[in-house]
Amino acid sequence: MMWSELYYPKRWLGPLNLLLHRSKFFPPAYRQAAMDAILAEEPDVAVFTGDFSSFSLKSEFEQADELFAPLREKLGERLFAIPGNHDVYTTRVARRRVLENSLPWVHTDLVTRLDLNDRLSLLGVNHSCPFLIASNGKVTPEAQERLRAMFDVLNAEGRTVLLAGHYPYISPPEFPEANNHKLLGDDELAQVVKEGAPAVYMHGHHHIRWAVRPRITPETLCLNCGSVSMKHARPDKQAGFLSWDQQDDGEVRNLTAHTYDGKSAWAKSPVDVRVI
Repeated sequence: MMWSELYYPKRWLGPLNLLLHRSKFFPPAYRQAAMDAILAEEPDVAVFTGDFSSFSLKSEFEQADELFAPLREKLGERLFAIPGNHDVYTTRVARRRVLENSLPWVHTDLVTRLDLNDRLSLLGVNHSCPFLIASNGKVTPEAQERLRAMFDVLNAEGRTVLLAGHYPYISPPEFPEANNHKLLGDDELAQVVKEGAPAVYMHGHHHIRWAVRPRITPETLCLNCGSVSMKHARPDKQAGFLSWDQQDDGEVRNLTAHTYDGKSAWAKSPVDVRVI
């Protein structure tokens, strides 16, 4: 705990929420089970869209670094990770670059590009920033400008683009975003996505898996992997992840949900894509 930050509401509200609520849903043993299952799939690329920590504590990041070490060793730069809102929990954490110093392999720039082959590129956009109490992210004009410029470059090169961010810009109607939890500027992000037309937008933030094709961005499939370590009665909220075969032309094949039974087994099931 950073005692000098106790004036910051999240520094005592967060642990209280963890004690009374979140600790029941995030058993530590689930983390290693998820990592073992991901490694067993032998992926060519793995994308993690943030929240390595609960409170942006150095000890949490050290545990995350150890947990992800085998995947980093296997994939190198093809383990593509960006921050979530819990990773920049307070202004002091952001100012002192605790995440960057602890996990230097996480992409914290506003926009990051990784070319996967001569036709396929992966972009990460970082909208995570600290708020006193809320769990919002923020779309800044600078981030929009950089993302739009990168789309222009990649589209001019004739590349297929996959985009990753922590926050959704649209959610299924049964899972509306609370005002203190949503991405501020989600409409602006949706507009840039519509213009840039990435084949896929991968995100998290909501602890539930879904695959939707929004009418506002019809060229883009939005995939929420859910939480890799959450215990829940609903299968789409239970610990798990998504996998698929990504084609160079943007087509997603064999979209599969992997769900943990809480003991030792993982179930695989095909995922239906909804239009919303």
